[in-house]
Amino acid sequence: MNSFFMEWNNEKEVISSLEEDIMVTNSDGIIIKVSKGSGSHYDVEPEALLGQSVYELERKGVFKPAITPEVLMKKKKVILIQKAGSGKKILVTGIPVFNEVGNIEHIVSYSYDVSELLVIKEYLNSVEEEMARVKSELDLLRKKSIKMDGIIADSLPMQNIAETIRRIRDVDVTVLLLGESGVGKSALAKWIHQNSIRKDGPFIEVNCSAIPESIFEAEFFGYEGGAFTGAKNKGKMGFAEMAKGGTLFLDEIGELSGHLQAKLLKFIQDKKFYRVGGTKPIHADFRLLAATNKDLEKAVQTKEFRQDLFFRLNVVPLKIPPLRERQEDLFALTQYFLQAISKRHNRERHLDKALVDHLLQLEWKGNVRELENLMERMIVTSTSSIITKEDLPYEYHMQEKIDDFIHFDGQSLPSILEEVEKKVLINAKKRYRTTTEIANALGISQPSVVRKLKKYDC
Repeated sequence: MNSFFMEWNNEKEVISSLEEDIMVTNSDGIIIKVSKGSGSHYDVEPEALLGQSVYELERKGVFKPAITPEVLMKKKKVILIQKAGSGKKILVTGIPVFNEVGNIEHIVSYSYDVSELLVIKEYLNSVEEEMARVKSELDLLRKKSIKMDGIIADSLPMQNIAETIRRIRDVDVTVLLLGESGVGKSALAKWIHQNSIRKDGPFIEVNCSAIPESIFEAEFFGYEGGAFTGAKNKGKMGFAEMAKGGTLFLDEIGELSGHLQAKLLKFIQDKKFYRVGGTKPIHADFRLLAATNKDLEKAVQTKEFRQDLFFRLNVVPLKIPPLRERQEDLFALTQYFLQAISKRHNRERHLDKALVDHLLQLEWKGNVRELENLMERMIVTSTSSIITKEDLPYEYHMQEKIDDFIHFDGQSLPSILEEVEKKVLINAKKRYRTTTEIANALGISQPSVVRKLKKYDC
């Protein structure tokens, strides 16, 4: 092409024989030369273009914009996307041809239909956006250990819960999980997802109490690039967007402030949201689960939780009973954790019958989470393949030791309690090195330990 333009005056007749779409206009915008391929993009015969003004053709909608005035104004090569009357997108390049005194005498333009390329570009952009969502989702899921087995439902209350889940598995109804800390609300939420029609989609868990209120909206709804100081240039996808096609689980929802409760309510009602700093609405597409260890009905009465939000969440409430009320599940969970944790740490371990009987009598204030932690602790610290009561941490022997010396005939209750407290402190002092360790074991503050040790002179 360069040699052709350098010898413009001698070889201009060659243009008419070219198959490409090439046109030549003069400085007034009149088409003076066309190639065989000219006009094909505009559904016009090449000969019909000769003598026509590009300004008039632009006005008639044959193409828009005309490239000739752009080249005349900029006095250099110009490339632009032109829209033909047929709707095609044309990539046009205009090159000025100067005369001896430096004025533009002709403008040579050649074009290509790029409609399909633009469609492909739009498709690639959508694929890139989807891949970004999947990547963010996978990054989040890598940080979480999602195990769908381990849900024990031998007890009647848990069997009733399992039956309810089976009845609602084919509908996107909101479920509110209630129960003490550690009863297994998160594990049950994952189980609900795994047994739902959205099981092939992502499971996104959001701990509402772990995200500072100042950044909750940005983390939950995402944000556009430059939306605030410190924001990523390309923006960030929020949890609500990452849950597309799957399940969004809001744990500890009772910890949300009134301001965030209002935001969440509008989000649930409208089924759409905006990224922080964004103007384009994004439609929500997920199943909503929520959980809390708070009494939300009481929180509504005390104005700590919005009543309208409570009604939105409380569609299918599932109250998970504490472990101390699930004796059948307690035994099954003990056996499950024994097998799973032993396999994980490659250790062959079994439980002594006396130890199992003792475990069944404990209160388990920490519920399933406490049981799992204790089982792992005993499995990794025991020196024998048979785990016995001697392998129990000190604090799990305390209840038994207290039972041994609470029978004091003729003493008042305050004196009995003082004697128990003194013996507990003496035993704790023998086992632990510092008052801080004693405080952690007994569940009281370190100053209280110091004060009580001084009181009993031990």
